[in-house]
Amino acid sequence: MSKRTRNLEKTRAHIMEAAFIQIYRNGFQGVSVADIVEKTNVTKGAFFHHFPTKQALGYAIADETLREMVLDRWIRPLAAYRNPVRGILKQLRKIIEATTEETLVFGCPLNNLIQEMSAVDPIFGEKLRSVMGMWVDEVEKHLRKGQSGGYLMQTVNPRQLAEFVVMVHEGVFGMAKSLKDKKVMWSLYDSLKEHLSYVSGKSGDRKKSG
Repeated sequence: MSKRTRNLEKTRAHIMEAAFIQIYRNGFQGVSVADIVEKTNVTKGAFFHHFPTKQALGYAIADETLREMVLDRWIRPLAAYRNPVRGILKQLRKIIEATTEETLVFGCPLNNLIQEMSAVDPIFGEKLRSVMGMWVDEVEKHLRKGQSGGYLMQTVNPRQLAEFVVMVHEGVFGMAKSLKDKKVMWSLYDSLKEHLSYVSGKSGDRKKSG
């Protein structure tokens, strides 16, 4: 890879990172290209070299930034657990504990954009729904493996449970944003824990070695 190519990729990533922060705080429609450029060290010309429109930037954030965020926060950590139920609960606890006041105020970036843009831009909406669908699909895969390993009752429908888990994850941040109260996050965590305990029976947590 040439130095020029590396620099172009670095500039593109820098624009996306700055844009994501601004969109998260102000909404997609509340941010202009000028606002984004102001937060970077690039020119408008450089911006439009990478993204011909603001809409193209939004699509890239959905396809890349949000997809990777979901995988990093909710999916990849589950690979460390034979029992996905324990992994799901431990990861949610970890994220709630790390939740800052800013996150409490602004909520989940994926859910925010789905609510803001799905009815406004069908392409944007489809890309965001694709990320949400991927999230459910990946949770379902881990739950099916857990079921095969005896960590879920055979009567449990893994797809329905995956949808429920993702719904709770989104609800945790949506409710906290609406009520501006972190205690509701722990209340929803406890409810999820109780339900998952029921569907998993007496399975323990056995972390993978190595």
